[in-house]
Amino acid sequence: MNSKVNSVKIGEYLYIKGRIGWKGLKKDEYLDKGEYRIINATALESDGINWNNCGFISKERYDESPEIMLRLGDILISKDGTIGKIGYVKELDMPTTVASGIFVVRNLKDNVIDTDYIYNYFQSSFFKSFIKSSTEGSVIPHLYQRDFYDMEINLFDLDTLAVQ
Repeated sequence: MNSKVNSVKIGEYLYIKGRIGWKGLKKDEYLDKGEYRIINATALESDGINWNNCGFISKERYDESPEIMLRLGDILISKDGTIGKIGYVKELDMPTTVASGIFVVRNLKDNVIDTDYIYNYFQSSFFKSFIKSSTEGSVIPHLYQRDFYDMEINLFDLDTLAVQ
C-alpha cells in the first residue's frame, strides 16, 4: 500500500492555549462547591480525567479567560511539574476551565486530522521523546507553547489508507 505521509507543525492544525499567569488565580480562590469547575494536573490520570479531583472557581474567574473554557473533544496536557499528563474531554456536565499548569489543545481541522489520532499521538513514545528533549537541562521542567507549536507530527492521507 502506498500511503502519503506529510510532516506538519502541530500549531498549524491545533488551537493551543494555557491560563495566562498574570491573571494571578491562586489555589486559595478555589471553592469547595460551585457551578464552574477547574481542572489541575492532579485530575489528569492514566485512564482519563478524574472529575472528583477538580476544584471550583467563581463565575468571575471563569469568565475572565474565555480562551481556555473547555469544549467536548478538547485534549488537556500538563505543562509544568509532571509534564505530559493527558486528559481527553469526552463529557462535560458544567462549565469547566483549566489551571495554569495545563494546555488546552483543540483540533481546528477535524476534516484533515482525527482528534483520536492526536490524543493517541500524545500518549506515544514519540511525544514522550519530544517532552524529554524540550525539557532537558531545565531546573524546573516546563513545556513552552512556542515549542509545542513547532512540534512536527506525521499526517497520513486518509484516502490512501482506506482498504481497497
